[in-house]
Amino acid sequence: MASIEKIVIKSVTKPEKEDIDYLSMWFCKVFDLNNKENEIEPAILKELIIKSASGEGVTSKELNKELSVPRSTVIYHLNRFIDAGLIIRKGTKYYLRSDDLASTIEDIQAEMFREFNRLIGLAQRMDNILEVGINGRGKERKRRQ
Repeated sequence: MASIEKIVIKSVTKPEKEDIDYLSMWFCKVFDLNNKENEIEPAILKELIIKSASGEGVTSKELNKELSVPRSTVIYHLNRFIDAGLIIRKGTKYYLRSDDLASTIEDIQAEMFREFNRLIGLAQRMDNILEVGINGRGKERKRRQ
């Protein structure tokens, strides 16, 4: 069975501050990763950004010690980041999807464009099938710009 990835992006107001802690929290909100009960997700994102800047990954055990939360909790949140498409796992280490956060978001954008182009193609085929069924023949459709 093929894996299914889900990307959820929320529209939120422009960040009010430009410090790493606030922006980490803001990006977690944008990607629907911010749990109002705690600050685990922003702390994980901040640590991943810092480690990625030096080309390093981080283990769940390192995050467990750094954040003083159970390792199972850290792994749960890391899996949420993976599901959102922001991080990847290589062996026992976790990394941003790309070298930095901007490149990571560009990669996600490119993937979304590829997926939407695939969906458009499938939707056009479905439209053509429906038109053949209704009209008994295919018909050229003008694409809205």
